[in-house]
Formats: sequence, C-alpha cells, structure tokens
Amino acid sequence: MNAYDKAIQLLKIRAHHSGELERKLLMRKFSRGEVDETIKRLVQERLLDNSQFAENFLHNLIKYKNFGFYMFKAKLMQRGLAGNEAEVLLREHLSLELEQSIAEKIKDRETDRMKLAQKLQRKGFRTEVIQKLIDK
Repeated sequence: MNAYDKAIQLLKIRAHHSGELERKLLMRKFSRGEVDETIKRLVQERLLDNSQFAENFLHNLIKYKNFGFYMFKAKLMQRGLAGNEAEVLLREHLSLELEQSIAEKIKDRETDRMKLAQKLQRKGFRTEVIQKLIDK
C-alpha cells in the first residue's frame, strides 16, 4: 500500500488536518517525499482542507465540550494546527461571552468559589472569564 492509499483510508474514517495526516503517514514509515507529494495531491483534489477541518473540529468542540480558550487551543494543536493558527481561529469563533456561557454551565455544578476557579483553570478558561464568574 502506498502513502496515498493509506491517506485515503484514514480520510474515510474521519477528516484530518494535513499536519495530523503527515504525522500518521510518517509514523507508518512512508518517506518524507512520498508523504509531501501525497498531502499536495490530496489538497489539489480537495480531499484535504485544513481551514474547513479546523472550523468543523472547533465547532464540534465548542458544541460538545465544556472547555475554555486554552484547552480548545491545545486540542486544535493536537490535531496538527500551529499555535498561531489555532489562536486566530479561536479569536474568530470563541468570544469572551461564549466562553463565559460555557463556564456558566460548570458554575451550576460547583458551589465553592475556590474549587470553581481551580476547575475552570484546569479546563483552560481565560483569567478574565474566571474572574467575572467568581465575582458574580
């Protein structure tokens, strides 16, 4: 099986970011040149779209996970996005108000202010969101 066939097989399972797909193909001992050529071909064929993948992945994270800005950024980076790409995407799609509403869901389950602050910090919420929630 060549790198292209393996990439198609992986893409049939779920969408990938090019960085993530590259890492998986290199892990399977395909040459750097073959992997680069495969990624280039997939992009040309529109089977691999990093910006579309990133937006869809972030949308699903926001919808189904109670995380804050920094945890979302970490999750995006685990999928192959560069840190600055992840931050730009988050600034476009995760306002302080939206992050605040996600944090409110967690607040409803925690009564102790100190424990709430620690929990929100572990989940990657920005300091200003935590401070607003604690001050309420």
